[in-house]
Amino acid sequence: MLTSVFRKQLLALLCVLLVGFTLLALVLNFALQDFLVKQKEAVLFREGEQLNELLLEGLSTDPANPKAMYTNAESRLKRTFNIRTKLLLTDDGSNVDKGRKLQKRLLRQSEIKDPTLLTQVLKGDRVTQMGLFTETDDTILLSVGMPVNENGKVIGALFLHTPVQEIQMGKVTRLIIFTAYLIAIPFSLLVFVLSKRMTGPLLRMNRAAKRLGNGDFTVRVPVESRDEVSQLADTFNQMAGQLEQLDRMRKDLIANVSHELRTPLTSVRGFAQGLVEGVIPLEQHHRYHQIIYAELFRLTSLLNTMLDLSAIETGRVNMEMKAIRWSSLVHTVSDSLAPRMEKKQLSVEIVEPEDEILKAYGDSERLKQVLFNLLDNAIRHSGLGGKITIRSFYENESLIVKVSDTGSGIDPSKLPYIWERFYTEDDSRHTHRERSGLGLTITKQLIELMKGSIEVESVLEEGTTFTIRIPTPPETQ
Repeated sequence: MLTSVFRKQLLALLCVLLVGFTLLALVLNFALQDFLVKQKEAVLFREGEQLNELLLEGLSTDPANPKAMYTNAESRLKRTFNIRTKLLLTDDGSNVDKGRKLQKRLLRQSEIKDPTLLTQVLKGDRVTQMGLFTETDDTILLSVGMPVNENGKVIGALFLHTPVQEIQMGKVTRLIIFTAYLIAIPFSLLVFVLSKRMTGPLLRMNRAAKRLGNGDFTVRVPVESRDEVSQLADTFNQMAGQLEQLDRMRKDLIANVSHELRTPLTSVRGFAQGLVEGVIPLEQHHRYHQIIYAELFRLTSLLNTMLDLSAIETGRVNMEMKAIRWSSLVHTVSDSLAPRMEKKQLSVEIVEPEDEILKAYGDSERLKQVLFNLLDNAIRHSGLGGKITIRSFYENESLIVKVSDTGSGIDPSKLPYIWERFYTEDDSRHTHRERSGLGLTITKQLIELMKGSIEVESVLEEGTTFTIRIPTPPETQ
Protein backbone atom coordinates (compact mmCIF):
# COMPACT_ATOMS: atom_id res chain seq x y z
CA MET A 1 0.00 0.00 0.00
CA LEU A 2 1.04 3.58 -0.62
CA THR A 3 1.62 4.56 2.99
CA SER A 4 4.33 7.15 2.48
CA VAL A 5 4.88 10.28 0.44
CA PHE A 6 8.03 8.72 -1.02
CA ARG A 7 6.16 5.70 -2.45
CA LYS A 8 3.35 7.86 -3.78
CA GLN A 9 5.72 10.32 -5.39
CA LEU A 10 7.95 7.59 -6.82
CA LEU A 11 4.99 5.70 -8.28
CA ALA A 12 3.49 8.88 -9.73
CA LEU A 13 6.78 9.90 -11.37
CA LEU A 14 7.38 6.40 -12.70
CA CYS A 15 3.87 6.28 -14.17
CA VAL A 16 4.42 9.66 -15.81
CA LEU A 17 7.77 8.44 -17.11
CA LEU A 18 6.28 5.19 -18.46
CA VAL A 19 3.35 6.91 -20.14
CA GLY A 20 5.64 9.60 -21.55
CA PHE A 21 8.11 7.13 -23.05
CA THR A 22 5.31 4.93 -24.39
CA LEU A 23 3.67 7.89 -26.13
CA LEU A 24 7.06 9.00 -27.43
CA ALA A 25 7.75 5.50 -28.76
CA LEU A 26 4.37 5.37 -30.48
CA VAL A 27 4.84 8.79 -32.07
CA LEU A 28 8.35 7.91 -33.24
CA ASN A 29 7.12 4.56 -34.53
CA PHE A 30 4.35 6.11 -36.60
CA ALA A 31 6.64 8.89 -37.80
CA LEU A 32 9.40 6.50 -38.87
CA GLN A 33 6.95 4.11 -40.46
CA ASP A 34 5.45 6.96 -42.44
CA PHE A 35 8.94 8.07 -43.42
CA LEU A 36 9.93 4.59 -44.58
CA VAL A 37 6.66 4.15 -46.48
CA LYS A 38 7.16 7.45 -48.28
CA GLN A 39 10.73 6.51 -49.12
CA LYS A 40 9.61 3.17 -50.53
CA GLU A 41 6.78 4.88 -52.36
CA ALA A 42 9.28 7.23 -53.99
CA VAL A 43 11.41 4.24 -55.02
CA LEU A 44 8.37 2.52 -56.56
CA PHE A 45 7.41 5.61 -58.54
CA ARG A 46 10.98 6.13 -59.72
CA GLU A 47 11.34 2.54 -60.86
CA GLY A 48 7.86 2.68 -62.38
CA GLU A 49 8.83 5.69 -64.50
CA GLN A 50 11.90 3.86 -65.81
CA LEU A 51 9.87 0.74 -66.48
CA ASN A 52 7.24 2.83 -68.24
CA GLU A 53 9.88 4.33 -70.51
CA LEU A 54 11.32 0.91 -71.31
CA LEU A 55 7.85 -0.43 -72.04
CA LEU A 56 7.00 2.39 -74.44
CA GLU A 57 10.41 2.10 -76.08
CA GLY A 58 9.94 -1.63 -76.54
CA LEU A 59 6.49 -1.19 -78.05
CA SER A 60 7.86 1.43 -80.46
CA THR A 61 11.23 0.07 -81.49
CA ASP A 62 10.86 -3.68 -81.15
CA PRO A 63 7.33 -4.51 -82.18
CA ALA A 64 8.33 -8.08 -82.84
CA ASN A 65 9.39 -8.80 -79.29
CA PRO A 66 8.38 -6.15 -76.73
CA LYS A 67 7.99 -8.88 -74.16
CA ALA A 68 11.73 -9.34 -73.80
CA MET A 69 12.43 -5.76 -72.72
CA TYR A 70 9.53 -5.71 -70.20
CA THR A 71 10.49 -9.11 -68.80
CA ASN A 72 14.10 -8.14 -68.35
CA ALA A 73 13.17 -4.93 -66.53
CA GLU A 74 10.62 -6.74 -64.34
CA SER A 75 13.16 -9.43 -63.43
CA ARG A 76 15.68 -6.79 -62.41
CA LEU A 77 13.15 -5.06 -60.10
CA LYS A 78 12.08 -8.32 -58.52
CA ARG A 79 15.64 -9.46 -58.00
CA THR A 80 17.01 -6.15 -56.75
CA PHE A 81 14.11 -4.54 -54.83
CA ASN A 82 11.57 -7.38 -54.47
CA ILE A 83 9.19 -5.27 -56.54
CA ARG A 84 6.53 -6.98 -58.63
CA THR A 85 4.69 -5.32 -61.51
CA LYS A 86 1.22 -5.52 -63.02
CA LEU A 87 0.33 -4.04 -66.39
CA LEU A 88 -3.06 -3.31 -67.93
CA LEU A 89 -3.40 -2.07 -71.55
CA THR A 90 -6.60 -0.57 -72.91
CA ASP A 91 -8.12 -1.74 -76.18
CA ASP A 92 -7.88 1.64 -77.87
CA GLY A 93 -4.13 1.95 -77.64
CA SER A 94 -2.24 2.30 -80.93
CA ASN A 95 0.07 -0.51 -79.96
CA VAL A 96 -2.51 -2.82 -78.51
CA ASP A 97 -1.65 -5.59 -80.92
CA LYS A 98 1.96 -5.31 -79.94
CA GLY A 99 0.97 -5.29 -76.30
CA ARG A 100 -0.99 -8.46 -76.67
CA LYS A 101 2.30 -10.28 -76.96
CA LEU A 102 2.60 -9.51 -73.23
CA GLN A 103 -0.66 -11.31 -72.59
CA LYS A 104 0.74 -13.47 -69.79
CA ARG A 105 2.12 -10.41 -68.06
CA LEU A 106 -1.04 -8.35 -68.28
CA LEU A 107 -3.49 -7.61 -65.50
CA ARG A 108 -7.16 -8.21 -65.99
CA GLN A 109 -9.43 -5.51 -64.68
CA SER A 110 -11.55 -8.03 -62.80
CA GLU A 111 -8.58 -9.07 -60.65
CA ILE A 112 -8.24 -5.68 -58.91
CA LYS A 113 -9.79 -5.67 -55.44
CA ASP A 114 -10.47 -1.91 -55.54
CA PRO A 115 -11.52 -0.93 -59.13
CA THR A 116 -11.41 2.79 -58.23
CA LEU A 117 -7.60 2.59 -58.26
CA LEU A 118 -7.64 1.62 -61.92
CA THR A 119 -10.21 4.30 -62.71
CA GLN A 120 -8.00 6.99 -61.20
CA VAL A 121 -4.88 5.79 -63.03
CA LEU A 122 -6.67 5.64 -66.41
CA LYS A 123 -7.71 9.23 -65.79
CA GLY A 124 -4.00 10.10 -65.66
CA ASP A 125 -3.52 10.19 -61.86
CA ARG A 126 -0.97 8.46 -59.71
CA VAL A 127 -2.26 6.41 -56.77
CA THR A 128 -0.85 4.77 -53.65
CA GLN A 129 -2.45 2.02 -51.58
CA MET A 130 -1.44 -0.17 -48.67
CA GLY A 131 -3.41 -3.41 -48.41
CA LEU A 132 -4.53 -6.33 -50.60
CA PHE A 133 -4.29 -5.41 -54.30
CA THR A 134 -5.97 -8.41 -55.96
CA GLU A 135 -8.48 -10.91 -54.70
CA THR A 136 -5.84 -13.62 -54.62
CA ASP A 137 -3.25 -11.70 -52.53
CA ASP A 138 -2.52 -13.06 -49.05
CA THR A 139 -0.03 -10.40 -47.88
CA ILE A 140 -0.29 -6.69 -47.27
CA LEU A 141 1.29 -4.79 -50.16
CA LEU A 142 2.41 -1.26 -50.74
CA SER A 143 1.11 -0.53 -54.25
CA VAL A 144 1.59 2.43 -56.54
CA GLY A 145 -0.13 2.98 -59.87
CA MET A 146 0.78 5.25 -62.76
CA PRO A 147 -0.63 5.76 -66.26
CA VAL A 148 1.10 4.51 -69.43
CA ASN A 149 0.99 7.38 -71.91
CA GLU A 150 1.61 7.25 -75.65
CA ASN A 151 1.45 10.46 -77.65
CA GLY A 152 -0.38 12.16 -74.78
CA LYS A 153 -2.99 9.42 -74.54
CA VAL A 154 -3.40 6.94 -71.68
CA ILE A 155 -3.09 3.47 -73.18
CA GLY A 156 -2.72 1.52 -69.96
CA ALA A 157 -1.95 1.35 -66.27
CA LEU A 158 1.27 0.18 -64.61
CA PHE A 159 1.21 -1.02 -60.99
CA LEU A 160 4.23 -1.81 -58.82
CA HIS A 161 3.99 -3.70 -55.51
CA THR A 162 6.26 -4.59 -52.64
CA PRO A 163 5.37 -6.49 -49.43
CA VAL A 164 5.00 -4.26 -46.37
CA GLN A 165 7.34 -6.46 -44.36
CA GLU A 166 10.06 -5.50 -46.81
CA ILE A 167 9.92 -1.99 -45.29
CA GLN A 168 11.07 -3.60 -41.98
CA MET A 169 8.45 -1.84 -39.86
CA GLY A 170 8.63 -4.54 -37.21
CA LYS A 171 12.35 -4.01 -36.72
CA VAL A 172 11.82 -0.26 -36.46
CA THR A 173 9.14 -0.75 -33.80
CA ARG A 174 11.29 -3.15 -31.79
CA LEU A 175 14.27 -0.81 -32.04
CA ILE A 176 12.23 2.17 -30.82
CA ILE A 177 10.75 0.22 -27.90
CA PHE A 178 14.16 -1.16 -26.94
CA THR A 179 15.70 2.33 -27.09
CA ALA A 180 12.85 3.86 -25.09
CA TYR A 181 13.14 1.35 -22.27
CA LEU A 182 16.93 1.53 -22.37
CA ILE A 183 16.62 5.28 -21.73
CA ALA A 184 13.87 4.73 -19.16
CA ILE A 185 16.13 2.66 -16.87
CA PRO A 186 18.58 5.48 -15.94
CA PHE A 187 15.67 7.92 -15.83
CA SER A 188 13.90 5.64 -13.35
CA LEU A 189 17.01 5.56 -11.18
CA LEU A 190 17.20 9.34 -11.37
CA VAL A 191 13.53 9.61 -10.37
CA PHE A 192 14.20 7.28 -7.42
CA VAL A 193 17.15 9.37 -6.24
CA LEU A 194 15.26 12.66 -6.64
CA SER A 195 12.20 11.30 -4.82
CA LYS A 196 14.39 10.05 -2.01
CA ARG A 197 16.13 13.40 -1.82
CA MET A 198 12.84 15.33 -1.75
CA THR A 199 11.14 13.11 0.83
CA GLY A 200 14.23 12.61 2.99
CA PRO A 201 13.81 15.94 4.86
CA LEU A 202 10.12 15.12 5.41
CA LEU A 203 11.05 11.80 7.02
CA ARG A 204 13.66 13.53 9.18
CA MET A 205 11.10 16.17 10.16
CA ASN A 206 8.64 13.41 11.07
CA ARG A 207 11.19 11.77 13.36
CA ALA A 208 12.14 15.15 14.80
CA ALA A 209 8.47 16.03 15.40
CA LYS A 210 8.03 12.79 17.37
CA ARG A 211 11.05 13.66 19.53
CA LEU A 212 9.67 17.18 19.90
CA GLY A 213 6.35 15.73 21.04
CA ASN A 214 8.21 13.66 23.63
CA GLY A 215 9.75 16.80 25.12
CA ASP A 216 13.13 16.88 23.35
CA PHE A 217 13.23 20.53 22.28
CA THR A 218 16.91 20.39 21.26
CA VAL A 219 16.17 18.41 18.09
CA ARG A 220 16.91 20.11 14.75
CA VAL A 221 16.53 19.10 11.09
CA PRO A 222 19.53 19.64 8.74
CA VAL A 223 18.85 22.25 6.02
CA GLU A 224 20.70 21.23 2.86
CA SER A 225 19.27 23.56 0.17
CA ARG A 226 16.86 26.45 -0.29
CA ASP A 227 13.86 24.76 -1.92
CA GLU A 228 10.35 24.65 -0.41
CA VAL A 229 11.01 21.48 1.61
CA SER A 230 14.20 22.97 3.04
CA GLN A 231 12.32 26.16 3.86
CA LEU A 232 9.82 24.00 5.74
CA ALA A 233 12.72 22.37 7.60
CA ASP A 234 14.10 25.81 8.44
CA THR A 235 10.67 26.86 9.75
CA PHE A 236 10.53 23.66 11.80
CA ASN A 237 13.91 24.48 13.31
CA GLN A 238 12.73 27.98 14.18
CA MET A 239 9.64 26.51 15.82
CA ALA A 240 11.77 24.02 17.75
CA GLY A 241 14.04 26.87 18.86
CA GLN A 242 11.07 28.89 20.07
CA LEU A 243 9.65 25.88 21.91
CA GLU A 244 13.04 25.27 23.50
CA GLN A 245 13.17 28.90 24.60
CA LEU A 246 9.59 28.71 25.94
CA ASP A 247 10.42 25.50 27.79
CA ARG A 248 13.48 27.13 29.31
CA MET A 249 11.41 30.17 30.25
CA ARG A 250 8.76 27.89 31.75
CA LYS A 251 11.35 26.13 33.87
CA ASP A 252 12.90 29.44 34.88
CA LEU A 253 9.46 30.82 35.66
CA ILE A 254 8.63 27.87 37.89
CA ALA A 255 12.00 28.13 39.62
CA ASN A 256 11.73 31.90 40.06
CA VAL A 257 8.11 31.82 41.18
CA SER A 258 8.90 29.01 43.61
CA HIS A 259 11.80 31.04 44.98
CA GLU A 260 9.80 34.26 45.15
CA LEU A 261 6.87 32.57 46.90
CA ARG A 262 8.95 30.44 49.22
CA THR A 263 10.62 33.41 50.94
CA PRO A 264 7.49 35.27 52.13
CA LEU A 265 5.64 32.04 52.87
CA THR A 266 8.53 30.79 54.97
CA SER A 267 8.62 34.09 56.85
CA VAL A 268 4.85 34.12 57.42
CA ARG A 269 4.89 30.49 58.53
CA GLY A 270 7.77 31.08 60.95
CA PHE A 271 6.26 34.18 62.49
CA ALA A 272 2.79 32.60 62.70
CA GLN A 273 4.25 29.49 64.34
CA GLY A 274 6.07 31.64 66.87
CA LEU A 275 2.88 33.49 67.69
CA VAL A 276 0.87 30.28 68.02
CA GLU A 277 3.46 28.54 70.19
CA GLY A 278 3.87 31.61 72.41
CA VAL A 279 7.62 31.96 71.93
CA ILE A 280 7.21 35.60 70.90
CA PRO A 281 6.60 37.98 73.82
CA LEU A 282 3.15 39.55 73.94
CA GLU A 283 4.49 43.06 73.62
CA GLN A 284 6.07 42.16 70.22
CA HIS A 285 2.92 40.58 68.75
CA HIS A 286 1.88 43.80 67.01
CA ARG A 287 5.29 44.14 65.36
CA TYR A 288 5.22 40.60 64.05
CA HIS A 289 1.66 41.02 62.87
CA GLN A 290 2.87 43.99 60.80
CA ILE A 291 5.69 41.87 59.33
CA ILE A 292 3.24 39.11 58.40
CA TYR A 293 0.91 41.67 56.83
CA ALA A 294 3.78 43.21 54.83
CA GLU A 295 4.90 39.79 53.56
CA LEU A 296 1.35 38.86 52.57
CA PHE A 297 0.94 42.22 50.85
CA ARG A 298 4.17 41.64 48.90
CA LEU A 299 2.99 38.14 48.02
CA THR A 300 -0.35 39.47 46.77
CA SER A 301 1.42 42.18 44.77
CA LEU A 302 3.71 39.58 43.20
CA LEU A 303 0.78 37.36 42.20
CA ASN A 304 -1.13 40.33 40.74
CA THR A 305 1.93 41.36 38.77
CA MET A 306 2.31 37.83 37.40
CA LEU A 307 -1.37 37.80 36.43
CA ASP A 308 -0.89 41.14 34.62
CA LEU A 309 2.11 39.74 32.74
CA SER A 310 0.18 36.60 31.79
CA ALA A 311 -2.74 38.70 30.53
CA ILE A 312 -0.40 40.85 28.44
CA GLU A 313 1.42 37.89 26.88
CA THR A 314 -1.80 36.06 26.02
CA GLY A 315 -3.43 39.14 24.49
CA ARG A 316 -6.16 39.46 27.13
CA VAL A 317 -5.39 43.12 27.84
CA ASN A 318 -7.87 45.61 26.43
CA MET A 319 -6.27 48.88 25.42
CA GLU A 320 -8.45 51.99 25.42
CA MET A 321 -6.44 54.07 22.98
CA LYS A 322 -7.16 57.79 23.14
CA ALA A 323 -5.44 61.16 23.19
CA ILE A 324 -3.88 61.92 26.60
CA ARG A 325 -2.49 65.17 27.97
CA TRP A 326 0.97 64.00 28.88
CA SER A 327 1.90 66.75 31.34
CA SER A 328 -1.01 65.93 33.63
CA LEU A 329 -0.11 62.23 33.61
CA VAL A 330 3.54 62.94 34.50
CA HIS A 331 2.60 65.18 37.45
CA THR A 332 0.04 62.65 38.73
CA VAL A 333 2.56 59.81 38.79
CA SER A 334 5.41 61.88 40.25
CA ASP A 335 3.13 63.21 43.01
CA SER A 336 2.16 59.65 43.97
CA LEU A 337 5.84 58.82 44.44
CA ALA A 338 6.76 62.06 46.19
CA PRO A 339 6.86 60.54 49.73
CA ARG A 340 9.42 57.94 48.65
CA MET A 341 11.51 60.58 46.89
CA GLU A 342 11.45 62.80 49.97
CA LYS A 343 12.48 59.85 52.14
CA LYS A 344 15.64 59.43 50.01
CA GLN A 345 16.05 63.22 49.59
CA LEU A 346 15.72 62.91 45.82
CA SER A 347 14.88 65.90 43.65
CA VAL A 348 12.71 65.51 40.55
CA GLU A 349 12.88 67.77 37.47
CA ILE A 350 10.14 67.73 34.83
CA VAL A 351 11.32 69.26 31.54
CA GLU A 352 8.74 70.06 28.84
CA PRO A 353 8.45 72.60 26.00
CA GLU A 354 6.85 75.83 27.18
CA ASP A 355 5.21 76.75 23.89
CA GLU A 356 3.22 73.57 23.21
CA ILE A 357 1.02 71.05 24.96
CA LEU A 358 2.34 67.52 24.68
CA LYS A 359 -0.12 64.74 23.95
CA ALA A 360 0.28 60.98 23.75
CA TYR A 361 -1.93 58.36 22.09
CA GLY A 362 -2.44 55.30 24.26
CA ASP A 363 -4.17 53.78 27.25
CA SER A 364 -4.07 56.24 30.13
CA GLU A 365 -3.88 53.70 32.97
CA ARG A 366 -1.25 51.61 31.20
CA LEU A 367 0.89 54.67 30.49
CA LYS A 368 0.68 55.57 34.19
CA GLN A 369 1.82 52.04 35.00
CA VAL A 370 4.75 52.39 32.57
CA LEU A 371 5.90 55.72 34.00
CA PHE A 372 5.37 54.48 37.57
CA ASN A 373 7.62 51.44 36.91
CA LEU A 374 10.36 53.61 35.40
CA LEU A 375 10.27 56.12 38.29
CA ASP A 376 10.14 53.28 40.83
CA ASN A 377 13.23 51.78 39.20
CA ALA A 378 15.00 55.16 39.29
CA ILE A 379 14.17 55.67 42.99
CA ARG A 380 15.46 52.22 43.92
CA HIS A 381 18.77 52.71 42.13
CA SER A 382 19.41 56.28 43.30
CA GLY A 383 21.35 57.11 46.43
CA LEU A 384 20.56 59.77 49.01
CA GLY A 385 20.44 63.26 47.52
CA GLY A 386 20.22 62.05 43.94
CA LYS A 387 18.23 63.54 41.09
CA ILE A 388 15.57 62.19 38.71
CA THR A 389 14.77 63.97 35.45
CA ILE A 390 11.69 63.44 33.26
CA ARG A 391 12.25 65.08 29.88
CA SER A 392 9.45 65.05 27.25
CA PHE A 393 9.40 66.41 23.68
CA TYR A 394 8.16 65.68 20.15
CA GLU A 395 10.39 64.04 17.57
CA ASN A 396 9.41 62.59 14.17
CA GLU A 397 5.67 62.55 14.96
CA SER A 398 6.27 60.68 18.23
CA LEU A 399 6.40 61.69 21.86
CA ILE A 400 9.83 61.03 23.35
CA VAL A 401 10.09 60.63 27.12
CA LYS A 402 13.45 60.24 28.86
CA VAL A 403 13.54 59.16 32.51
CA SER A 404 17.05 59.67 33.91
CA ASP A 405 18.59 59.11 37.33
CA THR A 406 21.99 59.74 38.91
CA GLY A 407 22.19 56.32 40.47
CA SER A 408 24.82 53.60 40.31
CA GLY A 409 24.05 52.62 36.71
CA ILE A 410 23.89 49.16 35.12
CA ASP A 411 26.76 47.01 33.92
CA PRO A 412 26.69 47.16 30.05
CA SER A 413 27.01 43.35 29.90
CA LYS A 414 23.75 43.03 31.85
CA LEU A 415 21.69 45.54 29.85
CA PRO A 416 20.25 42.95 27.40
CA TYR A 417 18.82 40.93 30.30
CA ILE A 418 16.99 43.61 32.25
CA TRP A 419 13.78 42.96 30.27
CA GLU A 420 13.63 39.29 31.30
CA ARG A 421 11.27 37.97 33.95
CA PHE A 422 12.49 37.97 37.56
CA TYR A 423 15.83 39.48 36.57
CA THR A 424 17.38 41.68 39.26
CA GLU A 425 20.42 43.47 37.99
CA ASP A 426 22.53 43.25 41.16
CA ASP A 427 21.81 41.05 44.14
CA SER A 428 24.38 43.03 46.15
CA ARG A 429 21.86 45.87 46.42
CA HIS A 430 19.97 43.74 48.98
CA THR A 431 16.72 44.78 47.38
CA HIS A 432 15.67 41.24 46.45
CA ARG A 433 12.93 41.10 49.04
CA GLU A 434 11.49 44.34 47.71
CA ARG A 435 11.46 43.52 44.00
CA SER A 436 9.67 41.00 41.79
CA GLY A 437 11.89 41.43 38.73
CA LEU A 438 8.78 41.85 36.55
CA GLY A 439 8.41 45.62 36.38
CA LEU A 440 10.60 46.27 33.35
CA THR A 441 9.25 43.15 31.58
CA ILE A 442 5.69 44.48 31.90
CA THR A 443 6.80 48.01 30.95
CA LYS A 444 8.38 46.85 27.69
CA GLN A 445 5.40 44.72 26.68
CA LEU A 446 2.87 47.47 27.48
CA ILE A 447 4.81 50.01 25.42
CA GLU A 448 5.02 47.61 22.46
CA LEU A 449 1.28 46.87 22.72
CA MET A 450 0.68 50.60 22.28
CA LYS A 451 2.91 50.58 19.13
CA GLY A 452 5.76 52.28 20.98
CA SER A 453 9.29 51.32 21.90
CA ILE A 454 11.69 51.58 24.84
CA GLU A 455 15.47 51.75 25.06
CA VAL A 456 17.99 52.06 27.86
CA GLU A 457 21.40 53.66 28.24
CA SER A 458 23.53 53.40 31.34
CA VAL A 459 26.97 54.34 32.63
CA LEU A 460 28.29 52.76 35.81
CA GLU A 461 28.40 55.16 38.77
CA GLU A 462 26.83 57.90 36.66
CA GLY A 463 23.25 56.86 36.09
CA THR A 464 20.69 55.32 33.76
CA THR A 465 18.34 56.78 31.15
CA PHE A 466 15.24 55.01 29.85
CA THR A 467 13.85 56.40 26.57
CA ILE A 468 10.31 55.58 25.54
CA ARG A 469 8.75 56.48 22.21
CA ILE A 470 4.97 56.88 22.30
CA PRO A 471 2.65 57.50 19.30
CA THR A 472 0.94 60.87 19.14
CA PRO A 473 -2.77 61.46 18.36
CA PRO A 474 -3.54 61.48 14.61
CA GLU A 475 -4.52 65.16 14.67
CA THR A 476 -1.04 66.17 15.86
CA GLN A 477 0.79 64.29 13.12
